[in-house]
Amino acid sequence: MQEFFVDIHCHPSMRAFHTTPSKGLKKNIWECTQNDFIDTVLGRWAWKQSEEVSKFSQANFYNCIEGKARVVFDSLYPIERGFVNFKKLPTLLFGEKAVETLAVTASGVSVKQFKNYKSGEDYFSELNEQYNFLVESQGNSPCGKYNSKIVSDYNELETSLKSSPETVNIVVTIEGAHVFGCGTTASENIPAEELKQILKKNIAVIKKWKYPPFFVTFAHHFWNQLCGHAATLPAATKFACTQEKGLNTGFTEVGMFVLEELLSTKNGKRILIDTRHMSVESRKNYITYVSNHNKLHPDDLIPLISSHSAVNGFKTMNHSKEIKDSKSKKKHTAFCAWSLNISEEEAIAIHESGGIAGIILDKGRHSGINLLKSINKLKNPEEKKEQFIKLICDNIFFYIAAVNKKSGWDVLTLGSDFDGVITHFDMYEDMSKLPELKKDLINYLAKNKYKSELWFGYTPEEMMHKLFTLNAMNFLKKNFK
Repeated sequence: MQEFFVDIHCHPSMRAFHTTPSKGLKKNIWECTQNDFIDTVLGRWAWKQSEEVSKFSQANFYNCIEGKARVVFDSLYPIERGFVNFKKLPTLLFGEKAVETLAVTASGVSVKQFKNYKSGEDYFSELNEQYNFLVESQGNSPCGKYNSKIVSDYNELETSLKSSPETVNIVVTIEGAHVFGCGTTASENIPAEELKQILKKNIAVIKKWKYPPFFVTFAHHFWNQLCGHAATLPAATKFACTQEKGLNTGFTEVGMFVLEELLSTKNGKRILIDTRHMSVESRKNYITYVSNHNKLHPDDLIPLISSHSAVNGFKTMNHSKEIKDSKSKKKHTAFCAWSLNISEEEAIAIHESGGIAGIILDKGRHSGINLLKSINKLKNPEEKKEQFIKLICDNIFFYIAAVNKKSGWDVLTLGSDFDGVITHFDMYEDMSKLPELKKDLINYLAKNKYKSELWFGYTPEEMMHKLFTLNAMNFLKKNFK
């Protein structure tokens, strides 16, 4: 079988669904889409303000083919209205048009789609629209040479990989449990017991899809009435949007109900939970829940998943939240020190559960502010590349050192978050660059014998094969049934 890569978190269909296709092309998941450019003074300003965010699709399927990404987890995401309903102050200071222009330019959501979002918040209908768009997008590429296919389980995936080397295989996932119909202005006014029944009904619908999601990233950027979320927004975005409601809280009663509905096998296929974006309190709640379940049900283990992660440098989860997440907290640190990221304690918990953690390809999530500034200032492209590779390696080895066993190398995989509005690493801007990234990591490790005391007998080639392919495939073989 030819070499291939697995990415457990990216957004190819969301990007295609929300953006305007290039001139003369029909909207599809294969071709490159680009953000609407508003050719005004405001539009040019907005383009400049968001210059580190890609304005072109990173995970379109031609990029996947070029980058050997033959298994991609497509994360469906109806955009939270917290990104649309702005604070009053920036609107008063700059005008609503300026704030909207910045949001459209940075996010890639078309002007037309953005206006639709301003008029309503029916997340569940939008989820079904995105799912149907993905299902209908399966099939041959426009050039006729390649193919895309959603797979239902590991056996189907394995068969496709062996028999169809030119196929992009898609695993359906979801980002944000608000998609089930909560976290809206309307749902806030629904009594808890009534809301539970609405959410239960919607989850039952999802479980009857032909391709039900493998996992759901339970929290995201804003309050969903289910569990607390972690701080994520940079200062510029926080100026226009607020995520204070529910920030850093734990699970609610409704949240635990939804959690158990998703994990249940009595109402259809189990849908696993991804802890990325949960607050520390919520993650602690869930880790305890999983630990208790796994002790009581050793033949029905639930793995912990953190699909697009980086590390924060802290020993424990509690240490990571002692100081409020702010710009100053990560200014002088080696890692991005926010509580969103993974501590040693959490890395150990993921390993012990038989779980998996995807390495995000967002330089802002990997690094402290001053360190990132110093790398960005480097003029020599090879020197800059080496420093970014070292940064990625340092995040990887933080996990390995925390677990401190050879089996620590079974935990990590790739969760790029391409097309998730990230600040990508400069020379690895899209899915087509994955072979180059893998090669550069191998060369850096081999040349410098970097952290060789944590290799546990593996070669650089073996470590990177595990990270880019083998670990995710083994996880799917065990859990994608």
